[in-house]
Amino acid sequence: MNESSSKHPKIRNIDSIYARLHKYLDEIAPPTSNYSQQTEEQNYSLKQFVLGEGNPFRVLISAGIHGDEPSGVETICALFENDIFKNYIDDWEIILLPCLNPYGYERGIRENHEGIDLNRSFRNESPPQEVVFAQSIFDKEFDLTIELHEDDESKGYYLYQKGDHLEDDVLGPQIIHTVKKIIPINDDSEIDGHISKAGIVTTVEDYKTMDWWPMTLFSISKNSRRCFTLESPTALPLEKRVAAHISAVEMALNYFTKVFAD
Repeated sequence: MNESSSKHPKIRNIDSIYARLHKYLDEIAPPTSNYSQQTEEQNYSLKQFVLGEGNPFRVLISAGIHGDEPSGVETICALFENDIFKNYIDDWEIILLPCLNPYGYERGIRENHEGIDLNRSFRNESPPQEVVFAQSIFDKEFDLTIELHEDDESKGYYLYQKGDHLEDDVLGPQIIHTVKKIIPINDDSEIDGHISKAGIVTTVEDYKTMDWWPMTLFSISKNSRRCFTLESPTALPLEKRVAAHISAVEMALNYFTKVFAD
């Protein structure tokens, strides 16, 4: 056993997640990308699935960029296991990145195998393999991007939203209104050093002047219309966190389905 293995033993198995997804997706959406990530201990697959390829609306749903945040990965599985995606595959091209940090996911740690926080690396000149893989997805513009996260210091659910279409700002409160039927909302006036109101965090920095970017700002730089970072509270049971994320994803997809149909 090498030093990394002894320091961060495995507590989860990413192959079990992929097996659950393949069970539902192989016939309708086999992985269009299966990027091989090399670590000292083993090679991992970074998978991309595409449903409804060529449909008029495009959404990216990603999870597992922080390995100690399993609820997003479980949410993507649950969306299939409960047949929820069937409501959207006639209108949406749905791109899924189910686990961007499989090494961290298996060990329950935030960083990748090099100790790098991937969600701080999207403006690096030489980003990690996982980030290069995620960046490659943005060859075409997205109408909607949703990043599934969790916060081990938060007492309730909250979100970040970004986008140039100000009329879409109403969606954040709609998501919060739906989620609060399932779990509490973080109503702090400040979250992570940013102004927050009723579970919606406002960031005022000009992203173009920032030294580092999370994935959502890279999404904005690639002209995505609306970008969400959804944060569930780790302190609550996993099934509650997953249910909250599912309700948020459904609300976002329903909103834009209606907007684009009108």
